[in-house]
Amino acid sequence: MIDSKKIIRELGVEPNKALGQNFLIDEPALERMVEAAEAKGKNVLEIGPGLGVLTDALANEAKRVAAVEIDSKMAAVLTDTLREHANTVIVNRDFLKLPIRDIEALFGGESFTVCANLPYYITSEAAVKLIDSHLSIDRMVLMMQKEAADHFLAGPKQKCYTAVSVISQHYYSVSELMQLSPSSYYPEPAVHSCVLLFERKTHEYDPLYSKTVKAAFSMRRKTLKNNIANLVGKAFAAEVIESAGLSYSARAEELTSDDFMRLSDAVKAFLEA
Repeated sequence: MIDSKKIIRELGVEPNKALGQNFLIDEPALERMVEAAEAKGKNVLEIGPGLGVLTDALANEAKRVAAVEIDSKMAAVLTDTLREHANTVIVNRDFLKLPIRDIEALFGGESFTVCANLPYYITSEAAVKLIDSHLSIDRMVLMMQKEAADHFLAGPKQKCYTAVSVISQHYYSVSELMQLSPSSYYPEPAVHSCVLLFERKTHEYDPLYSKTVKAAFSMRRKTLKNNIANLVGKAFAAEVIESAGLSYSARAEELTSDDFMRLSDAVKAFLEA
């Protein structure tokens, strides 16, 4: 295992707080992540590799590893520490600005797995980009702050239940792999962390489904009739909602995954009529 503290000490690398650089130093946790990723012989995408501790472990198993690192100084360190891994490429880019087609090109259009200790400052945005896209991802092992993880796990009528919860659980079976305290990182963050496992349920990507869910949650305290009007028009909102077997006075936070599927199908039928 790469010794993060030793690299920092020898190279004089300072963790960048603004970029959410908190390096994992918990070896058992790292081993569980690699095991859950089932990376052997597969393509793996990592986001925010930092000093390459996880990258190194993945490279020992994977067919190919593409590690996206925004920090040019850290990317240079990675290039040096991972030089023995011919199956690994360091991409010095901002993942949030990396086009979907460029991500696909990293693996020649083949499917891939994601395994990453997501930088805290882009956790939700990065996860949503991975989930709500047509990328051919088989499974994901994502480490994030506990507060963010709650949104991906939440169910109807729970405070953290949002569009992110619904869309994530539509495409993936989401479960908690483990929780980590600040002592698992260097430097120690001010929050507890959680590792989530996302196992793919369907590769059929439907942008209208996501659009419908987001519209339903657009004004959380408003009813479906008010929110869905943005998609089908105010005059037809109640009709479309009722055709899905739902009450137009219901709110998005009350709906199950199956409810949203019926609502999305009803919106599609209306728009195509």
